[in-house]
Amino acid sequence: MWKFLPLFAAVIVWSNTSEGRQDYLATMNGWKFYKVRVMGAMTNTNVKATCEAAGLRYPCFESGTSCTKYWTSGCIRYDDSDVSCDTPYALSQQLCGTINAMTCQPLDDTFVYFPNYWSDDSAWGVDYDTHTGALPGADYYNMYAVCAGSDL
Repeated sequence: MWKFLPLFAAVIVWSNTSEGRQDYLATMNGWKFYKVRVMGAMTNTNVKATCEAAGLRYPCFESGTSCTKYWTSGCIRYDDSDVSCDTPYALSQQLCGTINAMTCQPLDDTFVYFPNYWSDDSAWGVDYDTHTGALPGADYYNMYAVCAGSDL
């Protein structure tokens, strides 16, 4: 029985250290974007709570400057530099040189706050492996929130 105890303890330590870890993605218009592990369903509520618990802010699906349909107060505003007013696509351009977020590996399993769209509070997600976007977050668990911190 004692042989299993160290393995069990190591699994617990690993799982706790991955929660809330910030992985840097890119900088745009004075904001540093990160992906942060979420525990639970990938809902807008959990994305927002995860970013705030990490001491960060949260971007909406849209930048809040040139596009505001899927933006709400509380989300950051940034200049999308006419690349795309959609956060995943603007990040994809910075990271991978293309606005196709579904083919940008650093954005795999990331979800952004997506207000005013799905009735189940889903955030909007990307799956690089299947090259799929618009994943309804309420159907996915323990992925990554896209969060932002001021670079100023």
